[in-house]
Order: sequence, then structure tokens, then C-alpha cells
Amino acid sequence: MRKRPMCLACLGFMLVLVLLRIAGVPLGTPFSDPKYEKQAQQGSRVWIAGTIETYEKKSSNNGYVLRGEGSKGKIYLLAKRGDLPVGAAVRVYGTVKKPESPRNPGMFDEKTYYEGKGCAFYVISEREEVVDVGRWNLGEALRLERERCCAVLKEMMPEEEAGVLSAMLLGERSELTEETYLAYQQSGLLHLISVSGMHLMLLGMALRRLLMALHLPKTPASLAAAAGMVLYGMFTGSGTATVRAVVMFAVRMGAVAVGRTYDSLSALSLAAILMLAENPSYLEQSGFWLSFGAVTAISGVYPVLAGEKAERKRRGEKTGLEKLAAKGKEAAMVYLSLQLVMIPLQAWYFYEIPLFAFLPNLFAGAVMTAVLLTGAAGLLAGLASVKAGSVVLLPTRFLLTLLRQMTAAVAQIPGNVWICGQPEKWQMAGYGIILTGLLVILYVRKRKREMNPDGAKRKGAQARKRERMLFGITMFFACVLLFYRPRETFSITALDVGQGDSLVVESGRFVMLNDGGSSSASAVGEKRILPYLKQRGIAALDAVVVTHPDADHTNGILELLELIGEQKTALRIRHLFLPVWMKGSEKENPFILAAQKAGIMVEYLKKGDEIRAGELTVSVLHPGAGEDYTGEENAGSVVLQLSCGACRALLTGDLEGSGEEEVLGAAERCQILKVAHHGSRNSTSEAFLNRIQPQISLISCAWPGRYGHPHRELLERLRACKSHIYGTPVDGAVTVQLKRDRLAVHGYRSDVEFPVS
Repeated sequence: MRKRPMCLACLGFMLVLVLLRIAGVPLGTPFSDPKYEKQAQQGSRVWIAGTIETYEKKSSNNGYVLRGEGSKGKIYLLAKRGDLPVGAAVRVYGTVKKPESPRNPGMFDEKTYYEGKGCAFYVISEREEVVDVGRWNLGEALRLERERCCAVLKEMMPEEEAGVLSAMLLGERSELTEETYLAYQQSGLLHLISVSGMHLMLLGMALRRLLMALHLPKTPASLAAAAGMVLYGMFTGSGTATVRAVVMFAVRMGAVAVGRTYDSLSALSLAAILMLAENPSYLEQSGFWLSFGAVTAISGVYPVLAGEKAERKRRGEKTGLEKLAAKGKEAAMVYLSLQLVMIPLQAWYFYEIPLFAFLPNLFAGAVMTAVLLTGAAGLLAGLASVKAGSVVLLPTRFLLTLLRQMTAAVAQIPGNVWICGQPEKWQMAGYGIILTGLLVILYVRKRKREMNPDGAKRKGAQARKRERMLFGITMFFACVLLFYRPRETFSITALDVGQGDSLVVESGRFVMLNDGGSSSASAVGEKRILPYLKQRGIAALDAVVVTHPDADHTNGILELLELIGEQKTALRIRHLFLPVWMKGSEKENPFILAAQKAGIMVEYLKKGDEIRAGELTVSVLHPGAGEDYTGEENAGSVVLQLSCGACRALLTGDLEGSGEEEVLGAAERCQILKVAHHGSRNSTSEAFLNRIQPQISLISCAWPGRYGHPHRELLERLRACKSHIYGTPVDGAVTVQLKRDRLAVHGYRSDVEFPVS
């Protein structure tokens, strides 16, 4: 650190920022304009005037950062229209919304996402008017040129290859197909389809060599290359990784210009300081940590692990086959260095890890220089002549096709992606301390060998072999620490799915999903249920129970079945259970077809059935065999009584009316009740509550919702029986855990009872 004061300054600066944020200092929090705050609370449609600062193309719409007229704050504009010029003054008619923090573990953090863009609010536009186009704007000129380049690539290449090259060269991910993005993600190559430091370094150095070939002196060529890459970074949208790479490249060229030695770790630290000083909310952004983590692995971890081998390689002591073998060992060491840093970050942010990423990464590393350089040359040629560009791009197309086929093959390998769950903070800290400690020890020993080469020779290869073995064993236990997930004795989590139901039951290794759907939240299976399961490290559901076929209880389950059938998730479902009265009816058809495609067994539940898993017993209290509830599906809901030791819970679906009367005689006193039908006044009668006498009542609904759930009458009945009420509208996901014969309740958002209308 004494030789790298910039690294020490960076660590100190980050520590100060973290402590200030913990203390409640709103660093990096965008200005919240009271005017927008009021409009967001009212939820009404309003006109907003402002100036467009930046633009980004999305897969389903277009995003603009708007500086509000007469406001200190920014607002993010979501519009169908994609031709609003950067720098133009516009008027927008739409609904203002305030980004929310996640309501379930693992859910996308909308608030942090918009904070990273400097916006405290966003508006869903219905109508846009350009008031004044304004003067010439560099950002708009670059944006138009980027769109032209994307269009030219689509003319010269097939859709999939054009989308990948657009992402690599232009930072335009909106052109990627869903299948391509998923294949790259599952193969551990997601870092390739963005403008990363490797891409920028290759293009920047190629530009510098070209300028020097044109007889420009070294210093002006270096400075011109740095300026060109700054412009290129702006051209590609100035993503987090791109900004970091631009700063590091500029420092490298500056070092060349003034005749100083370039140090990548010091340049990395300077980039971090500059970016965090401009926007401290980068500390909450996954892109920041993944980008800086990858460079730290290459610049900091790899040199320590490579040891003297890297020195011998630079001196050129190896030739022929030995040189080829050394190249392979070097690639393996680089990959290992990357994984040591990136695995905990991947687990923290994505909850899953691709296990067979080595071969695709090895191949990509070998061909990426050729892909980028021929791709850039082909694009430049295509801007002049599409035919000429198509010819130049033939090698690029061939290599990208090979890469696509490899990623597709890897994605098809069973068990390719491991759902590992999100580690706890103490696990991340423990892993980091162990890795850092080992690297410090190896570095100190390496320095001693360098200072005393005669002594190093006497100790020979056996000592270094013991070091590597000790390192491997220690890191193995560090990984065990990182991925240790204690099993729940018994827990029930009511997920916040808006107006709908979804409960996850865990007991030991047994996991059951009881319902999963919503009438108010879109893509509830993909965006709420699946992220929660992955965050918990749940790779397989032993049972998925459909209580009745209403969409607000089932559309998320159908999404999960579709994702599994199309191999878009590593999640597995072993058994799908439907109520017995659905057998042979039209309402079972969507479930049967989706389950067959996913290779899942379908079974039917009736009164008297039981599922046993360790200490847990799941008893079916309703519906009875031979009963037909077509037309009154709520009354035919599957009712489950869960028993684990002395703890009992009752899951009721949308039970009401005649169904509730039938269950009344079979139900026993339970500590936990999932209140039926989202808290409707027509369910969970006084007689039913007197029979059950729940200590804890869970209500899943939207607030405020069009149905007015939970109804006041129902809440009064629950309070009369002295039940503690927890609901998803305010509490978010609610988890009830059995801990040493005592029940503990945790609300993801709060621990208070929600308001009543």
C-alpha cells in the first residue's frame, strides 16, 4: 500500500462513504422534488415540462432522463416514442410514480436502479410534445450515429449475430434476442455482451497503433487515442464498466505520454474515486462491483497466484510445446483468479452460478480480439458500403456463430447452472477476509523468494507445492462458509404478489409452493416468485399445490412451468398437485400441457390425503372425493393443515361458503392461519375463527386495491379473537418461523399492522 497510495485513498474514501450512508447521510440520493412527490401520491395524470439529458433504448420502450422545468431534480421518462432528441425541451403527459424498494427478498430493486440514474421519480408517458429542439447537441449526434450503426449491422448480419455485435461494439443490448441473452448468461459469458474494459483496451490500442503507423509521434498518438476512447465511451452510452475502462485507459495513455510507469491497480482506484465522488449510489449498483471486481482479480489476484511463472513467461524461457502448455496454464490461472473474486459477487447479486463456464470463456478469450477488430473494421466498411462491410464481417459472423453454438450447447447441459442462494453479509465478509489473508501471505513469501533467490532454489518446488495445497484447502473451506445454508425446521412465507396468493413452505429439505398468482402484478412468476426461490437457494420444489384455478392463484405457477419447459431456469418442480374436482375438466388443460412439456408429474388432492416429509405432515382437509365445484371454484379450494411438532398452520386458498362449512368440522386449532380470499368479508367467519383460534393471521392482497381487501368486517373478527395480523401490503413478504418451539414473525418491509379503510 505504501507504493500504491491511490489504492489506500480509494479504500479510505469508500469506507467513509459506507459509514456516512449507515449514519443516514443521504449521499447519492437524488433530489426528491415535493411537486413530483405530491403527484406520485395522487397517482393522477399530469403534464410535465423539462429538457431531455440522456436517452437509452430498451427492449419494450424507450428511456429518457428528463431535467424538470423549474426543478432541481430529474425524472425518468418511459415512452413508446423513440425519436425525442437529446437536448430538446418537451412536454409529457403521463402518470408520475415513485420507485419502490423490493417487497420480497430477491426482487428487483427499482429504487436503487433509478437512483443510479439520478432520478427519484419516473413517469409512464401517454403523450409527448417537442416544444423546442434546441441547439446542436453532441449527445444527440452520437445517439443518431449509434442507431445508424445498429441498422447497418442488421443489414449485414443475421439478427442474432448483429444483436451480439451491437452489444459488444455499441453498448446496445436492446437488439439482443431473449434466447441469446439467456444463453450467454447461463454460459458465464454475460460480460462479453457489453462494452467492457477488454473491448475498449483493444480498440484504443488499435487506434493508437494506427495513428503511430500514420507517423504521428508517440505522445500525440497516445493522447489522441485517449480522447478517442472518451468519445467512444460517450457514443456507447457511458455504462458503468465503460466509464471505468475509459478512465483507466486515459491514465495508461497519460503515463505513456509523460514517460511514467502505468499501474493498473492505481488507475482502478482513481476510477473508483472519481465515479463515487460523482455518484455515491454506485456503491449499491451491481455493475460497479462486478466491473471493479473483475479488474481487481486480473490486476491484483492473478499476479500473486501466478508467482514466478509469470516472470519466466515474460523472460521467454519456454519454447515449443512447453510454451503452449504454459499458455494453457496461464489461461487457467487467469480464470481461477477471476472466479475467486466473481463467484461471491455472482452469488450475492444473481443467486446462481454457471458451473461449466470455463470452456466458453477459454474459447471467447482466444477469439475475442479477432471478433472485435474484424467487427469494428466491418462496421466502418459497412457505413461506406453494405456489400463491402458484409465481406469484411464474414470472419466475425463465423466466430460469433461458433460462440453461439457453444453457449447453446453449454446451456443444455443438465445442472449447468447452480442455484446457490444469496450469502449473508457475514459470509461475504468471512470469505473476503480469508481470501485477502491468503493473498497477503502468498505475496509476502513471493517477495522473500525474489529477495533471496538462492534460498528459494534450495527449498525447491516442494515448498511451492505445499503452498498451493494449503491455498486450495483453505479456499475450499472458505467456499463452504460462503455457501452454507442452514435448513429451516419449519417456516411459511407469504410472498407479496399484489392481489393474489403465493406461499412458500420449508421444512428441512422439503419445499412446497402453495399457489402462485396475481391479478395486479405482471409476470409474477418470473419477477417475484422465482427471484425469491433463487435468493433462498431453493433449486427444487418438492410440491406445487394449486388450490383452485383462479388466475390470481395460478398464473405465476404457469409461468414457472413454462420457464422450466423452455429451459430458461435451473429451477425444478417434482410434483404438481391439483384439486381432485379439476380432473378431466377444461380448467386442468393448461396445467397438464405445461407440466408435460416441463416433464413434471401431475397428481390430484382430496380429503384424507397426506404428504409426509421428516417432521412435517401436510394433511388435505378439503375438497372431498366425488364433489364438483365447477362454477364455485372458491368453495372448492384445497385446504391444507400443516403439522410440525406442536405447531399447526392452516392454508385455505379462497375458501368460503359451503366449503368453509365442510372444513369446520375437520380443522383443528392452529397457531397460523392464511386468511382465505385475501381478507374478504364473506370468508373466515366468526364460527370458523372460534374453531381455529389462530395466534397469527396472514393476509395476502393489494393495497389499495379495487376490491377493498382486507375488508373491515373481517379484520374486526380477527381482532376479536386476539389474532396478530400481518399483511403483505405494508409488511411485504411475511415469514413465520418455528425457532425452538417458539414462533418468530418477520415482515420484509415492516413489522406493523397495515391501515384499514
